[in-house]
Amino acid sequence: MTLNILDDKDGIRFGVFKCLQTDKVYTISSTLSTHPNSQPSYLDKAHKAIDTIKREDGMLKKMSRRELRARFTNVEEIIPKLK
Repeated sequence: MTLNILDDKDGIRFGVFKCLQTDKVYTISSTLSTHPNSQPSYLDKAHKAIDTIKREDGMLKKMSRRELRARFTNVEEIIPKLK
């Protein structure tokens, strides 16, 4: 069974996840809406967001929800350990 990082409504399933294709851990560090302020907020859609992804080696990358859906098709959730 493969699990995509995005759900059916383009929401992010996990904040921290492991890509099973590359065996690397990724963290969603921020999300920016690209919805213009001149339009009503109820028209804002999740697929218009730009997310910043941080890989375990420190590399940062900005990706749209469309890019996330295509790139991360086989992931599993990583549950952080409490200290």
